[in-house]
Amino acid sequence: MKRKPLQDSPLQVDISDIDLSPGPFCMSFNFDLEPLKASIEGFGVLNPPYLLRNSDTDTHFTVVAGYRRLLAVRELGWPDIVCQVLPDGFPPFKALLLNLHDNLVHRHLNNVEKGMVVQRLTRFVKHEQIITQFMPMLDIPANRQTLRLFLGLEDLEEPIKASIAVERLSLRVAGLMMSLGTEDRLKINELFIALKWSFNQQWEAIQWITEIASREGRSIEEVINDREVTEILHDSRMSNPQKLKDIVKALKRRRFPSLMKAETEFRKGISALPLPKGVKISPPPFFEGTDYRVEIVFTKGKDLRDRLEKLSHLSGLGKITDFWRGPECR
Repeated sequence: MKRKPLQDSPLQVDISDIDLSPGPFCMSFNFDLEPLKASIEGFGVLNPPYLLRNSDTDTHFTVVAGYRRLLAVRELGWPDIVCQVLPDGFPPFKALLLNLHDNLVHRHLNNVEKGMVVQRLTRFVKHEQIITQFMPMLDIPANRQTLRLFLGLEDLEEPIKASIAVERLSLRVAGLMMSLGTEDRLKINELFIALKWSFNQQWEAIQWITEIASREGRSIEEVINDREVTEILHDSRMSNPQKLKDIVKALKRRRFPSLMKAETEFRKGISALPLPKGVKISPPPFFEGTDYRVEIVFTKGKDLRDRLEKLSHLSGLGKITDFWRGPECR
């Protein structure tokens, strides 16, 4: 049985006749056209774009695949380009799959683009099929919670989506941001892209910030605009890593004032002890519980014996559990 051709014959199409707004099949976001323009200038368009004829708009064609190629040739000043025009009545779902596979073959989609794909798939298939069939294809954990996260990305503001696309903002953090207002979301994004936060630091910080705002009856924007944080951010004498370290400390101190006071007092007390080299004493996690930990680093058994002997004669060990307690508890 002879298969029906996917497209009509190649057609020379005027750029002005193509709708170059992001259409129903577009899955491109936050891209740099310069490398593509350089390639097209040197070697031409190696893979022609795919178009559908338009009958109800001012432009004659809708882009199915090759959106970035078309933008590149427009910027290069080309008046027209050879395209593959799909037959009239070509199914929209099939057109979306054509673009998806065209993209997956040639490049890696960023997380915002993956969100665009699943959002467009909801027009044609149920969530269960997206989870079982398409999310593995997109290298996304195949579960409902992750699907909801990716579907929500399209509703975020452009600066936030740009941060997600270049992996400056954690997806988990973006999920928490979805329940916040626009101004609060933008302020959190601004803070996180100002310095190089790790995703774990972002996760902790956004929870501290929202908890501080809730406890103090203030907006998230007000918490981030606090004088201490602002002064650290604008201190030209500090390096960015030092700024980040100090902002984390400031937020943690504000969220856990008693814990931070205990840590400070404990470190002060331990530093006053002449501990042998290679010996470290740690408090219980979060100063909850009664068990302290001693870590001894040694090379030979003799080193261990010497350090244990010095520890056994060290005055002040009995006060370790009292360093961080108030006078009323001592």
